[in-house]
Amino acid sequence: MSRERVYRWRIGAVAAGALVALGLLYASPLLLAATAIPLGYVVYGAVSSVPADAAVRIERSFDGATPPPGETVTIRLTVENVSEATLPDLRVVDGVPDDLAVVDGSARGSFVLRPGESATVAYDVVAKRGDFAFADPVVRLRSLGASRLVTETVPAAGERELSSLDPVSAAPAGTTTPVSAGTHATDSGGDGLEFHSTREYRPGDSIGRIDWRRFAKTRELSTVSYREERALRVVVAVDARPVGRVRPHAGTPTAASLGGYAAERIYETLVDGDVTTSVAAFGVDGTAPSVPTGAGPIPWVDGERADATAVARTLFDAVQRVADDPDPDPDSDASAEGRDAPLTDRDLADSTAVDGTPTVGAGSVAADGAAGGDGAVGSGAAGDRQRPTEGPDQATPDGGADAVEMLLSQFPATAQVVLVTPLADGWPVSLVRRLRRRGYPVVVLSPGATGEGSLGARVAGHERDLRLADVSATGATAVDWDREDPVEGALAAALARLPGGVRG
Repeated sequence: MSRERVYRWRIGAVAAGALVALGLLYASPLLLAATAIPLGYVVYGAVSSVPADAAVRIERSFDGATPPPGETVTIRLTVENVSEATLPDLRVVDGVPDDLAVVDGSARGSFVLRPGESATVAYDVVAKRGDFAFADPVVRLRSLGASRLVTETVPAAGERELSSLDPVSAAPAGTTTPVSAGTHATDSGGDGLEFHSTREYRPGDSIGRIDWRRFAKTRELSTVSYREERALRVVVAVDARPVGRVRPHAGTPTAASLGGYAAERIYETLVDGDVTTSVAAFGVDGTAPSVPTGAGPIPWVDGERADATAVARTLFDAVQRVADDPDPDPDSDASAEGRDAPLTDRDLADSTAVDGTPTVGAGSVAADGAAGGDGAVGSGAAGDRQRPTEGPDQATPDGGADAVEMLLSQFPATAQVVLVTPLADGWPVSLVRRLRRRGYPVVVLSPGATGEGSLGARVAGHERDLRLADVSATGATAVDWDREDPVEGALAAALARLPGGVRG
Protein backbone atom coordinates (compact mmCIF):
# COMPACT_ATOMS: atom_id res chain seq x y z
CA MET A 1 0.00 0.00 0.00
CA SER A 2 1.25 3.47 -0.84
CA ARG A 3 -0.04 6.81 0.40
CA GLU A 4 0.50 10.03 -1.48
CA ARG A 5 -0.42 13.66 -0.98
CA VAL A 6 -1.13 15.80 -4.02
CA TYR A 7 -0.82 19.56 -3.57
CA ARG A 8 -3.64 20.56 -5.83
CA TRP A 9 -4.51 23.84 -4.13
CA ARG A 10 -1.18 25.65 -4.07
CA ILE A 11 -2.59 28.25 -6.42
CA GLY A 12 -5.19 28.99 -3.76
CA ALA A 13 -2.50 29.80 -1.21
CA VAL A 14 -0.73 32.02 -3.74
CA ALA A 15 -3.99 33.80 -4.55
CA ALA A 16 -4.75 34.30 -0.85
CA GLY A 17 -1.31 35.75 -0.21
CA ALA A 18 -1.65 38.10 -3.16
CA LEU A 19 -5.05 39.32 -2.00
CA VAL A 20 -3.77 39.94 1.54
CA ALA A 21 -0.80 41.91 0.21
CA LEU A 22 -2.99 44.00 -2.08
CA GLY A 23 -5.57 44.54 0.69
CA LEU A 24 -2.93 45.86 3.10
CA LEU A 25 -1.26 47.94 0.39
CA TYR A 26 -4.45 49.67 -0.63
CA ALA A 27 -6.17 49.36 2.77
CA SER A 28 -9.07 47.64 1.03
CA PRO A 29 -11.45 45.64 3.25
CA LEU A 30 -13.00 44.13 0.13
CA LEU A 31 -9.71 42.55 -0.98
CA LEU A 32 -9.07 41.26 2.52
CA ALA A 33 -12.55 39.72 2.62
CA ALA A 34 -11.99 38.10 -0.81
CA THR A 35 -9.05 36.22 0.70
CA ALA A 36 -11.57 33.83 2.25
CA ILE A 37 -12.41 32.31 -1.15
CA PRO A 38 -8.98 30.86 -2.06
CA LEU A 39 -8.31 30.08 1.61
CA GLY A 40 -11.46 27.96 1.61
CA TYR A 41 -10.07 25.79 -1.18
CA VAL A 42 -6.75 25.46 0.64
CA VAL A 43 -8.43 24.38 3.85
CA TYR A 44 -10.76 22.03 1.95
CA GLY A 45 -7.79 20.28 0.36
CA ALA A 46 -5.91 20.11 3.67
CA VAL A 47 -8.70 18.49 5.68
CA SER A 48 -9.93 16.14 2.90
CA SER A 49 -8.68 12.58 3.47
CA VAL A 50 -9.31 8.96 2.59
CA PRO A 51 -11.30 7.15 5.30
CA ALA A 52 -8.93 5.31 7.61
CA ASP A 53 -11.07 2.16 7.62
CA ALA A 54 -11.57 2.06 3.85
CA ALA A 55 -11.56 -1.54 2.55
CA VAL A 56 -12.82 -3.32 -0.54
CA ARG A 57 -13.39 -6.94 -1.56
CA ILE A 58 -12.87 -8.01 -5.18
CA GLU A 59 -14.05 -11.12 -7.01
CA ARG A 60 -13.23 -12.11 -10.60
CA SER A 61 -15.28 -14.48 -12.76
CA PHE A 62 -15.04 -15.85 -16.31
CA ASP A 63 -17.81 -16.79 -18.71
CA GLY A 64 -16.25 -20.13 -19.58
CA ALA A 65 -12.98 -21.12 -17.90
CA THR A 66 -11.66 -23.36 -20.71
CA PRO A 67 -12.69 -21.83 -24.04
CA PRO A 68 -11.17 -22.92 -27.36
CA PRO A 69 -8.68 -20.48 -28.93
CA GLY A 70 -10.34 -17.63 -30.77
CA GLU A 71 -13.47 -17.58 -28.63
CA THR A 72 -14.46 -14.37 -26.85
CA VAL A 73 -14.52 -14.62 -23.05
CA THR A 74 -16.22 -12.08 -20.80
CA ILE A 75 -14.34 -11.20 -17.61
CA ARG A 76 -16.27 -9.67 -14.71
CA LEU A 77 -14.55 -7.93 -11.81
CA THR A 78 -16.89 -7.13 -8.91
CA VAL A 79 -15.71 -4.56 -6.34
CA GLU A 80 -17.56 -4.29 -2.99
CA ASN A 81 -17.15 -1.63 -0.31
CA VAL A 82 -16.87 -3.61 2.95
CA SER A 83 -16.09 -0.58 5.15
CA GLU A 84 -18.45 1.72 7.05
CA ALA A 85 -17.40 4.81 5.10
CA THR A 86 -18.41 6.10 1.67
CA LEU A 87 -15.65 5.87 -0.92
CA PRO A 88 -16.11 9.01 -3.08
CA ASP A 89 -13.55 8.10 -5.75
CA LEU A 90 -12.54 4.45 -6.23
CA ARG A 91 -10.59 3.39 -9.30
CA VAL A 92 -9.61 -0.17 -10.18
CA VAL A 93 -7.47 -1.79 -12.89
CA ASP A 94 -7.59 -5.56 -13.42
CA GLY A 95 -4.32 -7.43 -13.96
CA VAL A 96 -4.90 -8.62 -17.53
CA PRO A 97 -2.04 -10.84 -18.78
CA ASP A 98 0.25 -9.18 -21.31
CA ASP A 99 -0.56 -11.82 -23.95
CA LEU A 100 -4.30 -11.17 -23.81
CA ALA A 101 -5.78 -8.00 -25.26
CA VAL A 102 -9.08 -6.41 -24.30
CA VAL A 103 -11.27 -6.37 -27.43
CA ASP A 104 -14.45 -4.96 -25.94
CA GLY A 105 -15.14 -2.94 -22.83
CA SER A 106 -12.40 -1.86 -20.43
CA ALA A 107 -10.46 -3.57 -17.66
CA ARG A 108 -10.64 -0.29 -15.68
CA GLY A 109 -13.43 1.32 -13.73
CA SER A 110 -14.20 4.33 -11.51
CA PHE A 111 -17.00 4.31 -8.94
CA VAL A 112 -18.55 5.98 -5.92
CA LEU A 113 -19.47 3.28 -3.41
CA ARG A 114 -21.49 3.66 -0.25
CA PRO A 115 -21.05 1.12 2.55
CA GLY A 116 -22.10 -2.34 1.36
CA GLU A 117 -22.48 -1.30 -2.28
CA SER A 118 -20.74 -3.07 -5.15
CA ALA A 119 -19.99 -2.35 -8.79
CA THR A 120 -18.81 -4.55 -11.67
CA VAL A 121 -16.27 -4.02 -14.42
CA ALA A 122 -16.95 -6.20 -17.50
CA TYR A 123 -14.71 -6.61 -20.52
CA ASP A 124 -13.99 -9.17 -23.24
CA VAL A 125 -10.76 -10.88 -24.22
CA VAL A 126 -10.10 -13.40 -26.99
CA ALA A 127 -8.77 -16.72 -25.74
CA LYS A 128 -5.42 -17.95 -26.94
CA ARG A 129 -3.87 -21.36 -26.57
CA GLY A 130 -2.17 -21.82 -23.22
CA ASP A 131 -2.65 -20.85 -19.58
CA PHE A 132 -2.79 -17.16 -18.67
CA ALA A 133 -2.61 -16.05 -15.04
CA PHE A 134 -4.26 -12.78 -14.06
CA ALA A 135 -2.43 -10.49 -11.66
CA ASP A 136 -4.20 -9.01 -8.64
CA PRO A 137 -6.15 -5.82 -9.40
CA VAL A 138 -4.75 -2.43 -8.43
CA VAL A 139 -7.10 -0.17 -6.49
CA ARG A 140 -6.70 3.56 -5.94
CA LEU A 141 -8.78 5.56 -3.44
CA ARG A 142 -8.86 9.34 -3.62
CA SER A 143 -10.21 11.77 -1.09
CA LEU A 144 -13.13 14.02 -1.92
CA GLY A 145 -10.73 16.90 -2.54
CA ALA A 146 -8.40 14.64 -4.58
CA SER A 147 -5.48 15.68 -2.39
CA ARG A 148 -4.92 12.28 -0.73
CA LEU A 149 -4.26 9.06 -2.68
CA VAL A 150 -4.09 5.50 -1.41
CA THR A 151 -2.94 2.87 -3.93
CA GLU A 152 -3.06 -0.82 -3.07
CA THR A 153 -2.95 -4.23 -4.78
CA VAL A 154 -5.96 -6.21 -3.61
CA PRO A 155 -6.07 -10.02 -4.03
CA ALA A 156 -9.06 -11.09 -6.08
CA ALA A 157 -11.20 -14.03 -5.09
CA GLY A 158 -12.64 -16.39 -7.71
CA GLU A 159 -10.97 -17.12 -11.04
CA ARG A 160 -7.27 -16.42 -11.42
CA GLU A 161 -6.21 -18.30 -14.57
CA LEU A 162 -7.73 -18.51 -18.04
CA SER A 163 -6.85 -21.78 -19.78
CA SER A 164 -7.82 -22.62 -23.35
CA LEU A 165 -9.27 -26.00 -24.23
CA ASP A 166 -6.38 -28.40 -24.78
CA PRO A 167 -6.71 -30.55 -27.94
CA VAL A 168 -5.46 -33.66 -26.12
CA SER A 169 -7.97 -33.45 -23.28
CA ALA A 170 -10.86 -32.12 -25.39
CA ALA A 171 -13.68 -34.48 -26.26
CA PRO A 172 -13.76 -35.72 -29.86
CA ALA A 173 -15.54 -33.35 -32.23
CA GLY A 174 -19.18 -34.39 -32.50
CA THR A 175 -21.14 -36.81 -30.38
CA THR A 176 -19.75 -39.90 -32.11
CA THR A 177 -16.56 -40.86 -33.84
CA PRO A 178 -16.82 -38.89 -37.10
CA VAL A 179 -14.91 -41.39 -39.22
CA SER A 180 -15.26 -45.14 -39.02
CA ALA A 181 -12.01 -46.96 -38.40
CA GLY A 182 -10.88 -49.91 -40.51
CA THR A 183 -11.94 -49.82 -44.17
CA HIS A 184 -14.17 -47.67 -46.36
CA ALA A 185 -15.91 -48.31 -49.65
CA THR A 186 -14.66 -46.59 -52.81
CA ASP A 187 -16.33 -45.77 -56.12
CA SER A 188 -14.28 -48.37 -58.00
CA GLY A 189 -15.25 -51.98 -58.51
CA GLY A 190 -13.37 -54.87 -56.95
CA ASP A 191 -13.56 -57.11 -53.89
CA GLY A 192 -16.01 -56.07 -51.23
CA LEU A 193 -19.51 -56.57 -49.85
CA GLU A 194 -21.67 -53.89 -51.51
CA PHE A 195 -22.84 -54.44 -55.11
CA HIS A 196 -21.16 -52.14 -57.64
CA SER A 197 -21.74 -53.41 -61.22
CA THR A 198 -21.63 -56.39 -63.56
CA ARG A 199 -19.38 -57.00 -66.54
CA GLU A 200 -18.62 -59.67 -69.11
CA TYR A 201 -16.95 -62.78 -67.75
CA ARG A 202 -13.21 -63.00 -68.25
CA PRO A 203 -11.13 -66.17 -67.99
CA GLY A 204 -9.66 -66.38 -64.53
CA ASP A 205 -12.54 -64.64 -62.74
CA SER A 206 -13.48 -66.26 -59.45
CA ILE A 207 -16.34 -68.74 -59.65
CA GLY A 208 -17.84 -67.12 -56.58
CA ARG A 209 -18.31 -63.84 -58.47
CA ILE A 210 -20.18 -65.32 -61.47
CA ASP A 211 -23.81 -64.19 -61.75
CA TRP A 212 -25.38 -67.68 -61.90
CA ARG A 213 -28.94 -66.34 -61.98
CA ARG A 214 -28.24 -64.43 -65.13
CA PHE A 215 -26.50 -67.50 -66.60
CA ALA A 216 -29.61 -69.59 -65.89
CA LYS A 217 -31.76 -67.11 -67.83
CA THR A 218 -29.48 -66.12 -70.70
CA ARG A 219 -26.82 -68.81 -70.76
CA GLU A 220 -24.23 -65.97 -70.75
CA LEU A 221 -21.50 -65.72 -68.17
CA SER A 222 -21.10 -62.40 -66.34
CA THR A 223 -19.04 -61.33 -63.35
CA VAL A 224 -20.31 -59.29 -60.39
CA SER A 225 -18.13 -56.46 -59.06
CA TYR A 226 -18.48 -55.04 -55.58
CA ARG A 227 -17.43 -51.70 -54.14
CA GLU A 228 -13.77 -52.05 -53.40
CA GLU A 229 -12.83 -51.56 -49.77
CA ARG A 230 -9.55 -50.03 -48.72
CA ALA A 231 -7.86 -49.52 -45.38
CA LEU A 232 -8.70 -46.05 -44.05
CA ARG A 233 -5.70 -43.74 -43.85
CA VAL A 234 -5.80 -39.98 -43.23
CA VAL A 235 -3.10 -37.33 -43.61
CA VAL A 236 -3.62 -34.09 -41.65
CA ALA A 237 -1.58 -31.25 -43.18
CA VAL A 238 -1.40 -27.87 -41.44
CA ASP A 239 -0.29 -24.63 -43.10
CA ALA A 240 1.68 -22.48 -40.62
CA ARG A 241 3.69 -20.45 -43.14
CA PRO A 242 4.43 -16.80 -42.24
CA VAL A 243 1.94 -15.52 -44.82
CA GLY A 244 -0.87 -16.97 -42.69
CA ARG A 245 0.31 -15.53 -39.38
CA VAL A 246 -2.09 -12.62 -39.54
CA ARG A 247 -5.18 -11.66 -37.61
CA PRO A 248 -8.24 -9.47 -38.25
CA HIS A 249 -7.37 -7.15 -35.37
CA ALA A 250 -5.08 -6.95 -32.38
CA GLY A 251 -5.74 -9.33 -29.53
CA THR A 252 -7.04 -12.28 -31.58
CA PRO A 253 -5.10 -15.47 -32.40
CA THR A 254 -3.43 -15.58 -35.80
CA ALA A 255 -5.08 -17.56 -38.56
CA ALA A 256 -2.13 -19.97 -38.51
CA SER A 257 -2.58 -20.46 -34.76
CA LEU A 258 -6.26 -21.31 -35.16
CA GLY A 259 -5.34 -23.67 -37.99
CA GLY A 260 -2.78 -25.45 -35.83
CA TYR A 261 -5.32 -25.89 -33.04
CA ALA A 262 -7.98 -27.19 -35.43
CA ALA A 263 -5.52 -29.60 -37.05
CA GLU A 264 -4.54 -31.03 -33.69
CA ARG A 265 -8.18 -31.42 -32.66
CA ILE A 266 -8.86 -33.30 -35.90
CA TYR A 267 -5.82 -35.51 -35.35
CA GLU A 268 -6.80 -36.36 -31.78
CA THR A 269 -10.36 -37.15 -32.87
CA LEU A 270 -9.18 -39.49 -35.62
CA VAL A 271 -6.66 -41.22 -33.37
CA ASP A 272 -9.36 -41.61 -30.72
CA GLY A 273 -11.39 -43.44 -33.39
CA ASP A 274 -8.46 -45.80 -34.16
CA VAL A 275 -7.87 -44.23 -37.57
CA THR A 276 -4.26 -44.39 -38.77
CA THR A 277 -3.37 -40.71 -39.18
CA SER A 278 -0.18 -39.08 -40.44
CA VAL A 279 0.75 -35.40 -40.01
CA ALA A 280 2.57 -32.89 -42.21
CA ALA A 281 3.34 -29.26 -41.35
CA PHE A 282 4.27 -26.41 -43.68
CA GLY A 283 6.09 -23.37 -42.32
CA VAL A 284 7.93 -25.17 -39.51
CA ASP A 285 11.71 -25.40 -39.56
CA GLY A 286 12.44 -29.06 -40.20
CA THR A 287 16.08 -28.65 -39.16
CA ALA A 288 15.18 -28.03 -35.50
CA PRO A 289 16.21 -30.99 -33.30
CA SER A 290 12.73 -31.48 -31.82
CA VAL A 291 10.89 -31.37 -35.17
CA PRO A 292 10.35 -34.78 -36.83
CA THR A 293 10.90 -35.09 -40.58
CA GLY A 294 10.69 -37.88 -43.12
CA ALA A 295 12.50 -38.17 -46.42
CA GLY A 296 12.58 -34.40 -47.03
CA PRO A 297 12.94 -31.17 -45.08
CA ILE A 298 9.20 -30.67 -44.48
CA PRO A 299 8.10 -32.02 -41.06
CA TRP A 300 6.30 -35.36 -41.37
CA VAL A 301 5.01 -37.97 -38.92
CA ASP A 302 4.06 -41.36 -40.36
CA GLY A 303 0.93 -42.71 -38.68
CA GLU A 304 2.32 -46.24 -38.87
CA ARG A 305 5.22 -45.64 -36.50
CA ALA A 306 4.84 -46.99 -32.98
CA ASP A 307 5.25 -43.61 -31.26
CA ALA A 308 3.25 -41.67 -33.84
CA THR A 309 0.90 -39.97 -31.35
CA ALA A 310 3.67 -38.66 -29.09
CA VAL A 311 5.77 -37.45 -32.03
CA ALA A 312 2.74 -35.81 -33.69
CA ARG A 313 1.99 -33.87 -30.51
CA THR A 314 5.58 -32.65 -30.50
CA LEU A 315 5.11 -31.43 -34.06
CA PHE A 316 1.85 -29.66 -33.19
CA ASP A 317 3.65 -27.92 -30.31
CA ALA A 318 6.23 -26.66 -32.81
CA VAL A 319 3.42 -25.42 -35.07
CA GLN A 320 1.88 -23.43 -32.24
CA ARG A 321 5.22 -21.89 -31.30
CA VAL A 322 5.80 -20.46 -34.76
CA ALA A 323 2.13 -19.57 -35.34
CA ASP A 324 1.81 -17.63 -32.08
CA ASP A 325 5.17 -15.87 -32.39
CA PRO A 326 5.28 -14.31 -35.88
CA ASP A 327 8.49 -12.34 -35.23
CA PRO A 328 8.04 -9.97 -32.32
CA ASP A 329 10.44 -7.13 -31.74
CA PRO A 330 12.37 -8.05 -28.58
CA ASP A 331 13.26 -4.40 -27.96
CA SER A 332 9.67 -3.24 -28.06
CA ASP A 333 7.88 -2.66 -24.78
CA ALA A 334 4.65 -1.48 -26.34
CA SER A 335 2.73 -4.50 -25.14
CA ALA A 336 3.93 -4.32 -21.53
CA GLU A 337 1.44 -3.23 -18.93
CA GLY A 338 4.12 -1.39 -17.00
CA ARG A 339 3.09 -2.66 -13.60
CA ASP A 340 6.55 -1.89 -12.19
CA ALA A 341 6.23 1.77 -13.10
CA PRO A 342 4.45 4.23 -10.80
CA LEU A 343 0.70 4.13 -11.31
CA THR A 344 -0.69 7.39 -12.60
CA ASP A 345 -4.19 8.77 -12.91
CA ARG A 346 -3.89 8.30 -16.67
CA ASP A 347 -3.18 4.61 -16.10
CA LEU A 348 -6.34 4.35 -14.03
CA ALA A 349 -8.48 6.23 -16.54
CA ASP A 350 -7.32 4.98 -19.91
CA SER A 351 -6.90 1.62 -21.62
CA THR A 352 -5.15 0.61 -24.84
CA ALA A 353 -4.48 -2.73 -26.53
CA VAL A 354 -1.19 -3.02 -28.40
CA ASP A 355 -0.21 -5.95 -30.60
CA GLY A 356 2.74 -6.16 -32.93
CA THR A 357 1.38 -8.98 -35.09
CA PRO A 358 0.35 -7.95 -38.61
CA THR A 359 -3.36 -7.42 -39.06
CA VAL A 360 -5.23 -8.00 -42.27
CA GLY A 361 -5.69 -4.77 -44.16
CA ALA A 362 -2.73 -3.00 -42.53
CA GLY A 363 -0.41 -3.09 -45.52
CA SER A 364 -0.59 -3.01 -49.28
CA VAL A 365 -1.75 -5.55 -51.79
CA ALA A 366 1.13 -7.24 -53.53
CA ALA A 367 0.73 -8.18 -57.15
CA ASP A 368 0.61 -11.87 -56.30
CA GLY A 369 -1.92 -11.61 -53.49
CA ALA A 370 0.70 -12.41 -50.87
CA ALA A 371 1.57 -10.36 -47.82
CA GLY A 372 2.16 -6.65 -48.13
CA GLY A 373 5.29 -4.86 -47.07
CA ASP A 374 4.52 -5.10 -43.37
CA GLY A 375 3.36 -8.68 -43.43
CA ALA A 376 -0.36 -8.01 -43.67
CA VAL A 377 -2.43 -9.91 -46.14
CA GLY A 378 -3.52 -7.78 -49.09
CA SER A 379 -4.99 -4.42 -48.25
CA GLY A 380 -5.25 -2.23 -51.31
CA ALA A 381 -7.06 -2.14 -54.59
CA ALA A 382 -7.21 -5.24 -56.71
CA GLY A 383 -8.57 -3.73 -59.88
CA ASP A 384 -5.71 -5.03 -62.03
CA ARG A 385 -6.79 -8.65 -61.77
CA GLN A 386 -9.83 -10.82 -61.21
CA ARG A 387 -8.10 -13.51 -59.16
CA PRO A 388 -4.96 -13.65 -57.02
CA THR A 389 -1.98 -15.16 -58.80
CA GLU A 390 -1.55 -18.82 -57.89
CA GLY A 391 1.92 -19.73 -59.05
CA PRO A 392 3.13 -23.04 -57.68
CA ASP A 393 6.20 -21.47 -56.11
CA GLN A 394 4.33 -18.66 -54.40
CA ALA A 395 5.37 -18.55 -50.73
CA THR A 396 6.28 -22.24 -50.83
CA PRO A 397 7.71 -23.93 -47.73
CA ASP A 398 11.45 -24.23 -47.24
CA GLY A 399 12.89 -26.49 -49.91
CA GLY A 400 10.50 -25.33 -52.64
CA ALA A 401 8.66 -27.61 -55.04
CA ASP A 402 11.20 -30.43 -54.68
CA ALA A 403 10.59 -30.61 -50.94
CA VAL A 404 6.84 -30.74 -51.48
CA GLU A 405 7.29 -33.52 -54.05
CA MET A 406 9.36 -35.52 -51.55
CA LEU A 407 6.65 -35.04 -48.95
CA LEU A 408 3.88 -36.20 -51.28
CA SER A 409 5.87 -39.29 -52.14
CA GLN A 410 5.44 -40.37 -48.50
CA PHE A 411 1.65 -40.10 -48.54
CA PRO A 412 -0.06 -43.52 -48.45
CA ALA A 413 -1.66 -44.38 -51.79
CA THR A 414 -5.10 -44.81 -50.18
CA ALA A 415 -4.89 -41.76 -47.94
CA GLN A 416 -7.50 -39.07 -47.53
CA VAL A 417 -6.03 -35.61 -46.94
CA VAL A 418 -7.28 -32.93 -44.57
CA LEU A 419 -5.52 -29.62 -45.28
CA VAL A 420 -5.96 -26.88 -42.68
CA THR A 421 -4.94 -23.54 -44.16
CA PRO A 422 -6.08 -19.89 -43.93
CA LEU A 423 -5.73 -19.61 -47.73
CA ALA A 424 -3.81 -16.36 -47.31
CA ASP A 425 -2.21 -16.85 -50.73
CA GLY A 426 -2.59 -19.07 -53.78
CA TRP A 427 -0.05 -21.77 -52.91
CA PRO A 428 -2.47 -24.03 -50.99
CA VAL A 429 -4.75 -24.08 -54.04
CA SER A 430 -1.89 -25.33 -56.21
CA LEU A 431 -1.13 -27.98 -53.57
CA VAL A 432 -4.75 -29.16 -53.63
CA ARG A 433 -4.57 -29.43 -57.43
CA ARG A 434 -1.48 -31.63 -57.17
CA LEU A 435 -3.18 -33.85 -54.61
CA ARG A 436 -6.30 -34.15 -56.73
CA ARG A 437 -4.24 -35.07 -59.82
CA ARG A 438 -2.78 -37.90 -57.77
CA GLY A 439 -6.29 -39.09 -56.91
CA TYR A 440 -6.37 -38.14 -53.23
CA PRO A 441 -9.73 -37.13 -51.71
CA VAL A 442 -9.08 -33.72 -50.10
CA VAL A 443 -10.96 -31.74 -47.45
CA VAL A 444 -9.77 -28.16 -46.89
CA LEU A 445 -10.65 -26.47 -43.58
CA SER A 446 -9.90 -22.76 -43.77
CA PRO A 447 -10.03 -20.52 -40.67
CA GLY A 448 -10.89 -16.93 -41.55
CA ALA A 449 -8.02 -14.45 -41.50
CA THR A 450 -9.87 -11.34 -42.60
CA GLY A 451 -12.23 -8.83 -41.10
CA GLU A 452 -14.42 -6.03 -42.37
CA GLY A 453 -12.64 -3.12 -40.73
CA SER A 454 -11.00 -1.63 -43.82
CA LEU A 455 -11.06 -1.66 -47.60
CA GLY A 456 -7.88 -3.74 -47.64
CA ALA A 457 -9.41 -6.33 -45.32
CA ARG A 458 -12.46 -6.62 -47.56
CA VAL A 459 -10.23 -7.05 -50.62
CA ALA A 460 -8.24 -9.78 -48.83
CA GLY A 461 -11.50 -11.46 -47.84
CA HIS A 462 -12.70 -11.39 -51.46
CA GLU A 463 -9.45 -12.98 -52.63
CA ARG A 464 -9.83 -15.70 -50.03
CA ASP A 465 -13.40 -16.37 -51.21
CA LEU A 466 -12.05 -16.83 -54.73
CA ARG A 467 -9.49 -19.33 -53.47
CA LEU A 468 -12.22 -21.28 -51.65
CA ALA A 469 -14.11 -21.44 -54.94
CA ASP A 470 -10.95 -22.60 -56.74
CA VAL A 471 -10.52 -25.37 -54.15
CA SER A 472 -14.07 -26.55 -54.74
CA ALA A 473 -13.49 -26.45 -58.51
CA THR A 474 -10.73 -29.07 -58.15
CA GLY A 475 -13.24 -31.55 -56.74
CA ALA A 476 -11.99 -31.09 -53.17
CA THR A 477 -14.32 -30.18 -50.32
CA ALA A 478 -13.86 -26.69 -48.86
CA VAL A 479 -15.06 -25.87 -45.33
CA ASP A 480 -15.06 -22.14 -44.55
CA TRP A 481 -14.58 -21.57 -40.82
CA ASP A 482 -15.85 -18.13 -39.84
CA ARG A 483 -14.15 -16.87 -36.69
CA GLU A 484 -17.54 -15.95 -35.29
CA ASP A 485 -18.66 -19.60 -35.46
CA PRO A 486 -17.75 -22.15 -32.77
CA VAL A 487 -14.74 -24.30 -33.54
CA GLU A 488 -16.70 -27.46 -32.75
CA GLY A 489 -19.02 -26.88 -35.69
CA ALA A 490 -16.14 -26.34 -38.11
CA LEU A 491 -14.34 -29.49 -36.95
CA ALA A 492 -17.47 -31.61 -37.18
CA ALA A 493 -18.18 -30.28 -40.69
CA ALA A 494 -14.66 -31.09 -41.88
CA LEU A 495 -14.63 -34.59 -40.42
CA ALA A 496 -18.11 -35.41 -41.71
CA ARG A 497 -16.93 -34.72 -45.27
CA LEU A 498 -14.25 -37.37 -45.16
CA PRO A 499 -15.27 -40.58 -46.98
CA GLY A 500 -16.62 -42.81 -44.22
CA GLY A 501 -17.57 -39.83 -42.10
CA VAL A 502 -20.78 -39.69 -40.11
CA ARG A 503 -22.96 -36.91 -41.49
CA GLY A 504 -25.27 -35.17 -39.06
